[in-house]
Amino acid sequence: MESKFLLPNKCKTIGWILLIPSFILGVMWLFNFRYTVQAPVFAVWSSVGTAETAKFLTVIYKNIYNEIVAVPLMLSLLLVTFAREKNEDEYISKIRLDSLVWAIYINFIILFISLFFVFQDAFINIMIFNMFTLLILFVARFNIILFKEKHRMTNEK
Repeated sequence: MESKFLLPNKCKTIGWILLIPSFILGVMWLFNFRYTVQAPVFAVWSSVGTAETAKFLTVIYKNIYNEIVAVPLMLSLLLVTFAREKNEDEYISKIRLDSLVWAIYINFIILFISLFFVFQDAFINIMIFNMFTLLILFVARFNIILFKEKHRMTNEK
């Protein structure tokens, strides 16, 4: 059965090319190697401090380094995750589904553990990291299983 929601296979190559440098930037961000890139941005809602200081539908100046790191990382992970394989068949669809379910379970286990044992600013960092863990876990497990299956098939011949 063919899925209507998968992207063409060539998107996987584009995703991997974009994923490697954006993943490195993400790891650098995680270890506090951050730069300042000030720019004006349109803000639907901006809040610093109390709710009384919130601004709606305005232009603000902010450091956009987080966005420079996050957007290519999310885009590349989506391309790698949702691009079809060259030989997409029912078995690969099953591996895809199993990997997705497994990644969701692990992602929420990490989230539940974090809710009980991580607090204050560290919890915000965990939540930011949690935006990416679902796709990272899926990509890792899906590709490991595909690699093992291809290796097993080669050994059987």
